[in-house]
Order: sequence, then structure tokens, then C-alpha cells
Amino acid sequence: MGTTTLGVKLDEDTRERLRKLGESKDRALHWLIKTAIAEHLEKEERERREDDECWERYQLTGYFIGNAAAMDWLDGLAQGEKTPCPR
Repeated sequence: MGTTTLGVKLDEDTRERLRKLGESKDRALHWLIKTAIAEHLEKEERERREDDECWERYQLTGYFIGNAAAMDWLDGLAQGEKTPCPR
């Protein structure tokens, strides 16, 4: 796999934060940026796959949880109730 150079414009505050983080981890800015991009891509791709799976499941079953039921359940969780997800 080949590599290519890509320029990223950062404000001074972000660059300074990266510099400090790099120093604390004994890592180069390049490594931090490359790692952050790879982790972000993995997260976005995983979420996209999960969304596609949910959509496929909905198309097959028509099953969904209505907004009112979901909100009641979430409100209960916020108040410390440990109830199963609504069906």
C-alpha cells in the first residue's frame, strides 16, 4: 500500500494541544494525527455498518420502538430504574 502526503490546517490552539499530548506520550504529531484519523474512520465505518444492519432488520420485520415508549424507558434509566428495553 502506498502512502501520500496530506496537509491539514490547524489553529494554533489545536496544534499546541497536539504538541503537548505528543510530548506527554513521547509521540510525534504525525503519529497522533494518523492514529486519530484511523480511529475516527473505524468508528464511522462501524456505525455505518450498524445503521445498515438496523435498516435491513426493520425492512424485514417492520419492528420499531415508538418515541413515547423509548422516552419513557430512557427517563426511567435516568432516574435509576433498571428495566429492560421496551418490546
